[in-house]
Amino acid sequence: MYGTRAYGSGYPGYFGYGVAGRGFPFWFWPVVWGGSSDQYLHDSEYGDSFNTSRLGGPMAQANFISNSTGSTFHVLSDNSTIGSLIDSINTNCSSNLSSSSSKSPSPYNSSAPGGPQPEQAIQYYRSSSIVLTLDGYNNSATFNNNPNTTDSPLPSGVDTTLLNCLNYTVGEAAPLIDSASSRYISPSCLGFTTLVWLLWVLAHYV
Repeated sequence: MYGTRAYGSGYPGYFGYGVAGRGFPFWFWPVVWGGSSDQYLHDSEYGDSFNTSRLGGPMAQANFISNSTGSTFHVLSDNSTIGSLIDSINTNCSSNLSSSSSKSPSPYNSSAPGGPQPEQAIQYYRSSSIVLTLDGYNNSATFNNNPNTTDSPLPSGVDTTLLNCLNYTVGEAAPLIDSASSRYISPSCLGFTTLVWLLWVLAHYV
């Protein structure tokens, strides 16, 4: 479930960069980054951020701002996952959040300048289908093809209390469907209860 700061982490049994050809071990598609010259970050296999075929709907984002330091974090994933996580984060981390933090998902345009960037990623989750980013962070290891490169340290003054709360909440509360080992699996392979849950999530957040 928990990955690292590397795109392609969080896949059971896989190591190294990139998401190409790895399938959907938790059903949800990996996030996509637009405009990157690095092939492993910019693969057309999953379309762009507006792809409506993505389970849970097109990509969306939410921002969470510290009420003490102003540290600004973003969570990116599919629309249904973001809607669910906003509720969990606003419940668990409310004492550390600014009132200007997100209350609902916002569409994510992977090609728009000024939005969250891959070098700002501080944690991937659920086979890289969710990512937590931090404004002002620039991880030089993101664009280094050597997987042993050390990640850049986080900038000083980051609200680590909020960061830890976000990291824990996303990792524990993210919608999860296990045991999808192949890339395309018929819904008939799902248990009835899981299928009902999935339809409920899609109806409420897509």
